[in-house]
Amino acid sequence: MHLAIAILLALAAVSLLIAYLLQRHSIIQVRRQLADADASSVQHLHLKLPLPGCEMERLVVAVNGQLEQRRKEQILHRSRERAVKEEIANLSHDLRTPLTSMQGYAHLLNDPAAPAAERQEYLEIILLKLAVMNNIVESFYELSSMDSGDYPLDRRPLYLYSLLTEVILAFHTDLIRKNIEVQLNLEESVRMIPLDEKAMIRIFSNVLQNVLRYGKSRLAISLFTEADKVKIVFANDTDHIRREDLPRLFERTYTSDPSRSSGQLGLGLAIVKQLVEKQGGGIGTALDGGEFQLVLTFGEY
Repeated sequence: MHLAIAILLALAAVSLLIAYLLQRHSIIQVRRQLADADASSVQHLHLKLPLPGCEMERLVVAVNGQLEQRRKEQILHRSRERAVKEEIANLSHDLRTPLTSMQGYAHLLNDPAAPAAERQEYLEIILLKLAVMNNIVESFYELSSMDSGDYPLDRRPLYLYSLLTEVILAFHTDLIRKNIEVQLNLEESVRMIPLDEKAMIRIFSNVLQNVLRYGKSRLAISLFTEADKVKIVFANDTDHIRREDLPRLFERTYTSDPSRSSGQLGLGLAIVKQLVEKQGGGIGTALDGGEFQLVLTFGEY
């Protein structure tokens, strides 16, 4: 009897020892896999459990979740890093272009033999280039303020018909000078909705500046209600925007002008998108038969 008990106890001890050794082996294997994850750039590494065990399985699942989260953060970080590098390169290019031009005209302006009329022309060109540089810097500052959340909005019931009409009127002379024919389809009965007036003026102004930059000969602006949504559609013909440009039009520093000869960054529509979305609206684009459409949508609040 005592011998049987001793044998059972010995077998139990051996079983516990084997279980301990197996668990220890699993832990060692998992630890090695973690070390490999830290030492390598493997993006899809998941830990594998050599031997089953309830608690160990839970631990491995939790660690795999952390590894997956780290992988996603690394991808996002690299994507942002590439975007920042591209922004810096584009910003440097677009600041350097007018700056180089200004330096050249400044040397010509400094020539005492230059006629007064030419000196005045050089000065006007320098002032124009300064305005371009100032617009770039201000736009970047505005986007930076939006990213940091330091861009408060004062949303109050706004009658879009009146505001849109006023902004269009302010651009009337520029549109005539560019020989762009304007057609207005604005419904006066569109209800008032809570929006920030200054933000909406900025949105409309940026869109019209984009039309002046890339438009060709006509512009149609519509304001109406559809499915209980307030919609504003800007449609203009253009030779500068291609179908492949559409997915990137709202990216910072993107411009559909490959030569960037206009000296302008693609910041205008990036600002429009952020301001629309900050007010709960939506924005979309389309290109059909050489006509570019920008659609702003605001719903119920």
